[in-house]
Amino acid sequence: MANIDRAYVTIGLAWLLLGMLIGFYMGATGDNKYLDVHVAILLGGFVVLTFYGVIYRLWPTLKDGALARVQFWLAAIASLLIPIGTTMIANQMGSAVAAGGSALAIVSAALMLWSFWSRADELR
Repeated sequence: MANIDRAYVTIGLAWLLLGMLIGFYMGATGDNKYLDVHVAILLGGFVVLTFYGVIYRLWPTLKDGALARVQFWLAAIASLLIPIGTTMIANQMGSAVAAGGSALAIVSAALMLWSFWSRADELR
């Protein structure tokens, strides 16, 4: 994926905007029911995805191969499922979606670690 870094940062910035809007809503209404959703969006969406984008930008050889695409899609889907699942938890609708999203996020992080570690000699 030639532009994986740009895709990550673009999605991360979209999550930043959404997270800020939710934060603004909570501040304006004094209703903190969705505080965990706000945190999940900003940390799991903005921070993590943007950081992945920076990693791919700093070490462009990591973009080569199918592993980068798999890692991207797992991270992107996880960043969507976790806030949806957290919203469901806030509304007492169960935790299965959040758990599934969390599992995908862990697999995505493990793939990033594997990709970085296994190609360390190429990255110098």
